[in-house]
Amino acid sequence: MTKFKILFILLIVPLFAFTAHKYYISLIKVEYKTESKSIQVTMRIFIDDLQEAINKTYNKNFELGESDKKNDIDTLINNYIKNNFVIKINSQNKNYLFLGKEDEKDVIFLYLEVENIESIQSIEIKNSMLMDVFPEQKNIIKLTINDTKKTFLLTKEKDKDLLKLN
Repeated sequence: MTKFKILFILLIVPLFAFTAHKYYISLIKVEYKTESKSIQVTMRIFIDDLQEAINKTYNKNFELGESDKKNDIDTLINNYIKNNFVIKINSQNKNYLFLGKEDEKDVIFLYLEVENIESIQSIEIKNSMLMDVFPEQKNIIKLTINDTKKTFLLTKEKDKDLLKLN
């Protein structure tokens, strides 16, 4: 009987040590393209997290992969981004175009573009996406502006950061 107890403890206790822990993180790539004078933004977010945030925010019950409701879903995603993601170039808010989205397994890629950017002396990004639903959310932003590379780590407590160039 003691061998059984020891075996039971050796098999069960490790399972409690490795219980699933959910990480809330997104990765956003922001690049200035001098040839097109535009900023291209690629957001990489877990589909289930974005879906839950949109459904809670707008009191809906959508699945982001529903093809018959693509236009409604794109509108909700675009509105959610506009309310939670702000780019300021040289201290001025900039509007962006929502170019579309792609699914890849459990991740969704969202594509945005800010046009007509002649030069950048400073860029400020505010990103509170998903933080209203997941307070432990972390949004990593990787910036490439001309020859300058910078990474912002944004949290609920600090949801914006500024990069000054020259």
